[in-house]
Amino acid sequence: MSPSKISLKLKEEPLLRNPVLVAAWPGMGYVATGAVGYLKDSLEAKEFGDLTSFDFFEPTGVVVEKGAVRTPRPPRNKFYYWRHPGEGNDVVLFIGDVQPTTRGYQYANVVVDEALKLGVTRVYTCAATPASIHHKERPKVLAVPNNSNLNDFLASHEVSLMDEGHIGGMNGLLIGAARARRMEGICLLGEIPYYAVGIPNPKASKAVLEVLSKMLDVEIDLGELEFLARQTEEELEQLAKSSEEMSQLVASLDYQEDGVEEELAGVEKTLEEEFKTRRKLERMFRQAERDRSKVTDLKGELDRSGMFPQYEVRFLNLFRKGNQ
Repeated sequence: MSPSKISLKLKEEPLLRNPVLVAAWPGMGYVATGAVGYLKDSLEAKEFGDLTSFDFFEPTGVVVEKGAVRTPRPPRNKFYYWRHPGEGNDVVLFIGDVQPTTRGYQYANVVVDEALKLGVTRVYTCAATPASIHHKERPKVLAVPNNSNLNDFLASHEVSLMDEGHIGGMNGLLIGAARARRMEGICLLGEIPYYAVGIPNPKASKAVLEVLSKMLDVEIDLGELEFLARQTEEELEQLAKSSEEMSQLVASLDYQEDGVEEELAGVEKTLEEEFKTRRKLERMFRQAERDRSKVTDLKGELDRSGMFPQYEVRFLNLFRKGNQ
């Protein structure tokens, strides 16, 4: 495919030393954006480019603000850079808010175009791979190179190759586009439980970032990501206890049989919705504890979700002596 004709909005054209590109878009478990977004913030990378346009995104609705419709805005897609203070490679980062809805491969080539102009010779992306693991297990990190010449490099970082499978969306398309343009590419995939593919998984993001940071020769503090991982693990524990369906799926991991993936996929949406509802209720409880005027909204949400019986004691505690 020939280079794209679509231009970027650039604030500057940084001069970089042997840069590599790290790119991410949302996907299962938000593993990619969780890892690369954390890396960007940790490095305090500087924004220099913007691919925010409707060229690859078809609006699917409008937002209402203050009683009026707001003009549709395209998702944000930003380039950042960071200069390595030592002998390592400088890093270019690209983070997209959402996956493109049209012309994904051309979109990938727009990113590759800019990477080539900056002197990038290797591209990294991240993704998730569903696996038969418990949410308390340490996830493995697999890798898919776009060139077998990278196998020794991956082996030196003790990363196993994914023998077969599929990398959906831009996190896969980009390393395919890079291969067509003779650029090296590696996708790192963190394992996530089959029963929680729709739930953000910072534990998998952390596992991926531990490997990626070593490949990039950068040191970052993963403490905050570790905290988020523990918090999500606790939320999954509570969800498993409150959902008989999920509890059975978690318990079945010790004797999983063929066909369980289809069964898990069938309940994925239900579990994701319940998880989001519980997070929303937690926020509303905290608000009500600080501001009693929020109690009515909380009660309405408990009734709407059908979860009042599960939270009844906690709700009534808001009005007991000592909580006034």
